[in-house]
Amino acid sequence: MKDFEYFRPKTVNEALYLYEQAGSAAKLLAGGTELVNEMRMGKTQPEQIIDLKFIPSLDYMDLGEEGLKIGALYRVRDAECSETLKQSPYNVLSYAASTLGSPQVRNKATIVGNLCRCSPSADLIPPLIALGAIARILTSQGVQRTTPVEDMLLGPGKTSLQPGEIVTDLEIPKMPVHAGCAYCKLSPRKSLDLAVVGVAAMVRLNSQYSECLEVRIALGAVAPTAIRARRAELMLTGRRLTPKLIEEAAQKAAEEAKPIDDVRSTAWYRGKMVAVATKRAIGLALEQIQTWRQ
Repeated sequence: MKDFEYFRPKTVNEALYLYEQAGSAAKLLAGGTELVNEMRMGKTQPEQIIDLKFIPSLDYMDLGEEGLKIGALYRVRDAECSETLKQSPYNVLSYAASTLGSPQVRNKATIVGNLCRCSPSADLIPPLIALGAIARILTSQGVQRTTPVEDMLLGPGKTSLQPGEIVTDLEIPKMPVHAGCAYCKLSPRKSLDLAVVGVAAMVRLNSQYSECLEVRIALGAVAPTAIRARRAELMLTGRRLTPKLIEEAAQKAAEEAKPIDDVRSTAWYRGKMVAVATKRAIGLALEQIQTWRQ
C-alpha cells in the first residue's frame, strides 16, 4: 500500500475544506469496506485520506412525519437492527441491509457509502430508488444541492458527484398510504455473496385496494447501474394487479434488463431471474400493504 496523508476532520466544513484543497488526490473514508481493500490491492492509491467517521452530525437516522432521513455515517448494521425501521413503512431498508455482505462488513459499511461506491450489485441502491430517496450534497463552495438517488448513478463505481462534493444525508419522502415496498435478492448463498439479481418494488394502491396508482421497480446487478423498469411500471399503473398482469409485467422487466456474463452468473440466467425476483418483490410489497391495512 502506498503511503498517504491521513486527516480526521471534526466538522463537515473542515472536511469540505480539506477535500477542496486536495481535489482528486483525496478519497473520503466512511466505512472503508471497499476503499481499504482497493488500496491494499493497488487498485486505487490516494495521496490523502479524509476520514469522516469523527463527524458526529453525520451519524443519525431520523424518522418523522415528513419521512425518513439518514446521515452519511449511519451504518448498515444499524439499519439492520433498528426496531424503529423494522416497524415502519421503510422496513425494506432494514431487510436489504441484512442481506449485505457479512456481519463484519455490515458493522463498518454505511448506507450512503453503499450508494456512493455505485456497485451494480449494491443491495441498498434498488430500495432507495424504489422509495424515491434524494441525496443532499454539499459542494466545495459550501452550497447545498439535492438530486434523486437514481440520477446519481452513471456507471460502475461512477456517480454524478463532482470533486469536492460530499453526500451529507439521504431524504426519503413520507410513504404514501396504501403503499408497500419490498426487496428480493437472489444470490448463490443466503449471506456473504453479492446479488446475482436484486429487485425492489414500491406499490401504491387506491383506497379501495382495487387499482395500482403508482409503482416503482428498481433492478440491481443486471445493468451497469441499478435501473428503473419503466415499461413494466407503465403496464401496472392504473390497473388492477391480477396475478396474470403481475406475471406479464415481470417478464417485461426482464426484457428491460441488460445483464452480462461474469464469474457469478450468466446473462441468460440473470434475465430469467429478473422476472422471478420482480414477481416476488411486487407480491411482497402487496403483502406489506395488507399488513399495514390491518
